Amino acid sequence: MTLAEVVVAMAISGLAIAAIVSGYTYSTNSAQKSAMALAANARVLERIEETRSATWDTTVFPAVDQLVNANFQPRPVILDVPGVGTNVTTAVVTTEITLISTSPSPPLKRIRVSCVWRYKGSRPITNVVETLRAPDQ
Repeated sequence: MTLAEVVVAMAISGLAIAAIVSGYTYSTNSAQKSAMALAANARVLERIEETRSATWDTTVFPAVDQLVNANFQPRPVILDVPGVGTNVTTAVVTTEITLISTSPSPPLKRIRVSCVWRYKGSRPITNVVETLRAPDQ
């Protein structure tokens, strides 16, 4: 073998190793970002369940309505992801409740919960879940 052949073989091997390491790094970052997105979605669903457990009864007098924005203030949370290390990712969960209709009966409210977080200092990422709710559900 000549020196030129050895240099070309080393260059090809170096490119292959660089591609493998780059692919591994990309896969690891994608898996971590996906885990954070799932954790954020879990926090959103947690808040949705809190709104579903709020009392909203229009059949009693006086009517009871605890499903209002004032009862669900924005809340900072920590996205729990096991095995990520010591880096803690914080997020803010916000809830918007709007009255959609009052007639025909029953009334209907839209509940929109969002979780805003950042992955490694990037632009903000938002997970959003919307649902509708009627009284006594």
